[in-house]
Amino acid sequence: MQMHERIFELALKRSFFFPSNEPYGGTGGFYEYGPVGVLIKHKIENLWREMFIKAEGFHEIETSIITPEAVLVASGHVGSFADPLVECVKCKTRVRADTLAEEKHYALHGERWDGKLESLDEIIGGKGIKCPKCGSDFGKAHMFNLMFQTGIGGERATAFARPETAQGIFTSFPRIFRNHGTKLPLAVGQVGKSFRNEISPRKGLVRMREFTQMELEYFFNPSEPGYASFESVATQKMMMKVGGELSEMDAGELVQKALAANQIMAYFLVREWEFYKRVGIDPERMYFRVLDSNEIPHYSKGNIDMEVETSYGAIETIGNAYRTDFDLSQHSKHSGNDLSVFIESEKKKVMPHVFELSMGVDRLFYCILEHCFRDKDPSPAKEGDESAGATSEPSASAAGASPKGERTNKKEWEWFDFPPDIAPYHVAVFPLMGRDGMDKKAGEVALMLRSSGLDVTYRESGSIGRRYARADEIGVPYALTVDYDTLNDGTVTIRYRNDGKQERIKISECAHIIKEFIRKGKVSL
Repeated sequence: MQMHERIFELALKRSFFFPSNEPYGGTGGFYEYGPVGVLIKHKIENLWREMFIKAEGFHEIETSIITPEAVLVASGHVGSFADPLVECVKCKTRVRADTLAEEKHYALHGERWDGKLESLDEIIGGKGIKCPKCGSDFGKAHMFNLMFQTGIGGERATAFARPETAQGIFTSFPRIFRNHGTKLPLAVGQVGKSFRNEISPRKGLVRMREFTQMELEYFFNPSEPGYASFESVATQKMMMKVGGELSEMDAGELVQKALAANQIMAYFLVREWEFYKRVGIDPERMYFRVLDSNEIPHYSKGNIDMEVETSYGAIETIGNAYRTDFDLSQHSKHSGNDLSVFIESEKKKVMPHVFELSMGVDRLFYCILEHCFRDKDPSPAKEGDESAGATSEPSASAAGASPKGERTNKKEWEWFDFPPDIAPYHVAVFPLMGRDGMDKKAGEVALMLRSSGLDVTYRESGSIGRRYARADEIGVPYALTVDYDTLNDGTVTIRYRNDGKQERIKISECAHIIKEFIRKGKVSL
């Protein structure tokens, strides 16, 4: 079984995510986040807000999902937001043509599609590539617009579910600029849903029709492309892929070699690298790829993507683009409203330039699951090894685990090594047994921890070893066990997820200790 198959199986079993509308057979490209997955997703989003909005003093907004046609005509989405499609002449199955050609030809010959429909017809028709469902021929390739169309009001005025969150930020820019200081630079972020009517959605969360984006638009004076705190990150190193070659470079080098369009872009690349490490992505399996000139839009002065290695191959998870003044100029032209701003120091009006940072939450979520998945017991503890640190033998031995913290039933011990920042629950609370007052005391401990702001899962059925395994399986970093000693001395056993070791701590200090562990990322004794 491949890694993505194992991840998908666990995701279904442990409520990370599952197909939408399951009783009706589900619809491709739509997924629900379960009680466990939604907690992780929200923590990812909130950490992004912390690092990219709050820490920088930027603004966050929430714009409408339904977008009038005129806005998307101006942005270019109505005219060009499309993928090539071919349709089976017999069963009418529709397939994305460039993906089909890539799988059957380009990848085998180390080539890339040149962007022309005629080239796809030559490959699909000329090589005799048939419909996977019925074996018949495909028709000619044509472009298929990816937006979901709707109508507003009784007039059914044409509108679309937004294909990205960025356009709402651009159209809100004039008011935000007026209301919040009338100065550049100005940065505005948004976390929200976007919609793309993918021809062939697949790979679970990797290619969806409804997905969440975290986007930041940084508006600045084109004559001032520097970043105030750039020197603080200038020596930070990242893996870069340029022309197919990987090498380590620091932010200063990126600017010096003109791989990053300016200091602004290089600064945010560093912040993204830090963010990805904090959420559990392995730095050995991620890199920034500098796009070639033939891959970027005509108005862009540089694009750099983040790519993460998975069992599906390298997945693009972040897009960074220096969009110049294209978006605001287009909206000025099509709306008839001047979106330029007056710069006091230059005594003139300027159309701001924009650096855009666009992250996909769902793809990142999937990558985190793969990178944090563990199926080997990391505990070095052996029977009788005092270094295992289990100071409460009744708790462990009664569970069916070794009295010194050794894990049991290693065959089924699949677990997730989530950083405490994004673990679904910060701590699990278990009574050793559901009797003799231990269950009542454990309930009180859980309530106390929740009231302190921690996310807590509570379970009292099943052996304690089984409950530990279930907590590990969804990545809970700490478990507190209430036992007979607790009723006498007010202490509990805290167990660490990554090594299975244990120690005694006071109930009165639990919340403070766990919050400190989360801050430090401590997951073993």
